[in-house]
Amino acid sequence: MIYSLDFIGFSHSIIFSFIHFIMSDLYQNLLPPTSPTYHTLQKTAQSSQLVIISGLPGVGKSLYINQFKRIAEGLGKQVTVIQWDIARKAFEIPTIAAQYPMGDGVVHNGLKICAGKWLIDTVQDWLSKRDANKDLLLIEAPLVGHRFIELVKPQHKADLESVLASEVCQVLVPIPSKQVRAKIEADRRAQIAEDAQSWTGAKPSVMLMLWKQICGIANELGKAIPMEGQPPYDPEIYEFVFSKILKHRHFIPLHIDEIFDVTISDENELHNLGSLFADEHTALQYCKQTTTEYPNDESLNALVNSWYLT
Repeated sequence: MIYSLDFIGFSHSIIFSFIHFIMSDLYQNLLPPTSPTYHTLQKTAQSSQLVIISGLPGVGKSLYINQFKRIAEGLGKQVTVIQWDIARKAFEIPTIAAQYPMGDGVVHNGLKICAGKWLIDTVQDWLSKRDANKDLLLIEAPLVGHRFIELVKPQHKADLESVLASEVCQVLVPIPSKQVRAKIEADRRAQIAEDAQSWTGAKPSVMLMLWKQICGIANELGKAIPMEGQPPYDPEIYEFVFSKILKHRHFIPLHIDEIFDVTISDENELHNLGSLFADEHTALQYCKQTTTEYPNDESLNALVNSWYLT
């Protein structure tokens, strides 16, 4: 295993870059307790009841979720996990696929809405049963492209919105530097073939597509990024856009500017945290709700294409 840590000044200065992973004691303690990032995660675990880890594909969200869960449990918290990639797969069953077929590495918009409806009801149910002193809900929500975006849009149910808008709910967004983003893209190209039929996380082409979407949103919000070809990654643009999207929530940017190489033997273990997901009957019920509310692709697409208007 090869790894390197070099902490410099700013309070969030660890970078995760990985292709393969060995589940070992070292993995369980990737963040030294002396590191600023560890302190930030620990402080968040102490003060929060609901923590959302968000951001673009390939910025280490899975690793942060694993480390945060371990830190929170070390503080005596009972952690419940919901991960986008696990939760949405529960809706990828033949009956729903007939209505909302998967594209080339892209989740159908109808399925995104199904999963979002399930998420909001699941969060509300968890909040109604939680022990505020012990329980913590940890959610991986990419947000981009309407992936669990419901969490950061004001909710009609006042009791739910009061929690999501309060300081007990925190949204952590890893923001890699340009150098690290280049490394992440290279690793993802080595990890996932564009013609792969099964995969974990976004394919390289999807990562680039989503970044271009972010740049287009930034332009709508006042920036002037040239959109010919593939716009280069810019962490300032990334933070700018997410600060606007998260204007109704408590946003904690994690600036990632150092390289941390880890050898991984089975990346699926990163997602093996007992994440909640819908059973088949429940998934079909949410599909029925979505089909009734949005009877055609045009109505689905209109909602999903404006995901960032929170």
